[in-house]
Amino acid sequence: MKNKALITLIAFFFVSTVSWSIEPQLDKAKVLIASNKTRDAIPLLEELMKKDNAPAAYNYFLGMCLIKEGVRIEEAVAYLEKAGEDYSHTDLNPGMGEPEFCWYYLVIGYSRLKECDKAMKTYDKFVEVYSQGDPFYTNEAMKWIELCHEPMRMAQEIKTYSQVNASPSFLKNRLVNMQPESAEVVTREVNYTTASILYGVQVSASITPTYTTEFKGLKNVGVYVDENKIYRYVIGNLTFRSQAEELLNEVKANGYPDAFIVDINQPDTYGEEVMSLNKMSITPQLKGKVEFRVQIGAFAETLPKDLRKFYFEVDKLKEVRENDLTILTAGKFDTYAEAQQHRDMLKQQGLGDAFVTAFNQKKRVPVNVALKYLDQEVKEELVPQKRGKK
Repeated sequence: MKNKALITLIAFFFVSTVSWSIEPQLDKAKVLIASNKTRDAIPLLEELMKKDNAPAAYNYFLGMCLIKEGVRIEEAVAYLEKAGEDYSHTDLNPGMGEPEFCWYYLVIGYSRLKECDKAMKTYDKFVEVYSQGDPFYTNEAMKWIELCHEPMRMAQEIKTYSQVNASPSFLKNRLVNMQPESAEVVTREVNYTTASILYGVQVSASITPTYTTEFKGLKNVGVYVDENKIYRYVIGNLTFRSQAEELLNEVKANGYPDAFIVDINQPDTYGEEVMSLNKMSITPQLKGKVEFRVQIGAFAETLPKDLRKFYFEVDKLKEVRENDLTILTAGKFDTYAEAQQHRDMLKQQGLGDAFVTAFNQKKRVPVNVALKYLDQEVKEELVPQKRGKK
């Protein structure tokens, strides 16, 4: 019995360890896919498949990425067929996009392999389960079936696609990770009054939330979180794809070349909108003066013994009430640099955990948000003002 229990315990720890090592890698792959960086996701998914090639989601993601990159098409079709078989029986959501997109990518795969009859049957399946979806995808699927019957056009389409993919993209890494793992996020459910497609332009995706001030040159950025805790940053709520394409061009011109069009009327992906992060609006609007202080402690009802002595040793202490805590700060400065110097001095006095914090309108705000706000204020002051006519 003891041996059996020991084996069970070892198995439990083995499964737990494997699961722990897989999840971050899977999350990273999902974020890359959500950011339209399927090429970078492929090696991560291949590593996951080496550990376990059974999960339908692994097969779906890898097959989809290979199809989108236009490489190893036979292999991609095999992955998608395996995923599609599971989805047919379980109606399992792969965790990004709907299961029916498995049929969409299979249509492209069969067409690329010149298996036109299979492509047409799969198209019928796709239309059946995607009847209320974006007609862009059904039209694209039919285009590939037409190409399947015209080898010359197919070759030219693939050549053009490959040239576009091979050109330098200079994509910036927009996977931001500015907040602590314990970030407090408040969301609200999005209830659109229409079943029609609503187009937006996605500029980024991340596994940790960040304030919209991170996106220089952009305003009106909405933040959505899906069931896999992937945060997506989107501009626009448009009825026509042509409008979204025009907006996309402007977004790219503002320094976001990896932006792309999405349908935000998708409950599984864009059904929850983020309203606040760490008790502050996800789209912070700072006004007036910003001041920096050095936080030396935080406590609830009882003042810790190790903090009491500083009331006799440190000048300009101030208590700030924040929910159920009292935040104890030292000093008040107009610049971040001055606050940093004061922090370093306090650390030499034994306050090793002291750090700089920022306040606006008597409320604590993230330091990075405050710095961006001040930077913008300086830039606006430097813009020459037009003189009025005398």
